[in-house]
Amino acid sequence: MSRLDRTRTSPNQLRPFFTSQNLLNRADGSAQFDFGESSVLCSVVGPAEVKIRDEKLDRATIDVVARPLVGIPGVKDKAIERNIREVLESLVLSGLHPRTGIQIVVQTMRDDGCILSTAFNAVILALLDAGIPLRSILGSVTCIIDSRTNQILLDPTTEELSNAKSTHVFVFDNKVPTTTTEDIAMDGDSGRLDQSGILFSDSTGLFTEEEFFECANACFSAAQTVHGFIRTAVSRKLTREFQQTRV
Repeated sequence: MSRLDRTRTSPNQLRPFFTSQNLLNRADGSAQFDFGESSVLCSVVGPAEVKIRDEKLDRATIDVVARPLVGIPGVKDKAIERNIREVLESLVLSGLHPRTGIQIVVQTMRDDGCILSTAFNAVILALLDAGIPLRSILGSVTCIIDSRTNQILLDPTTEELSNAKSTHVFVFDNKVPTTTTEDIAMDGDSGRLDQSGILFSDSTGLFTEEEFFECANACFSAAQTVHGFIRTAVSRKLTREFQQTRV
């Protein structure tokens, strides 16, 4: 099957990745992540002092701000803020920094589909750049079920999203074994998805239970590629910084 995105021939093919870290001087951590023509820049400030009204005695306060490409933030941006904040509250070891604040700003640079997944991946790279303690590393992938062919397409563009019967966004941690997808398969007894590796999922549109599991499996396999890319990017950055300190 030919995709509307002529640069790819396979429904399971992801667009090229790109990332760059430590871009902003006034932030404790920053990173840009690209899925093809979709690009998000993220900055992290903290842990830092917060106003008394925002203090939490037992953990850090996580604040997420999403900014669109143009104009003022709308409903879509508020949803991005909420989704990212809910995932990070379980991912960040905020108990190590009580009565402080961690502010995360997500700026959309280019939007050609899958902007939520792009934002999640940019956020984790920025947190790693800032040295924020984490329970695990996340990786996010989006897929759709095409309304014309009923086939699952990974990492859709804006044009492909317009033909989607349903859209599915998944975020997986890197604790799940990468050698098998059995942990994401249906449990034979309960008939439910084993969500041990799923940090977040958001599905819209019309789809069956079986199609949901197929989408989860497809995104899980693709997320392993994202995890590997993130590990490689961080490793190269640390190697480069180590070499600079020896000069």
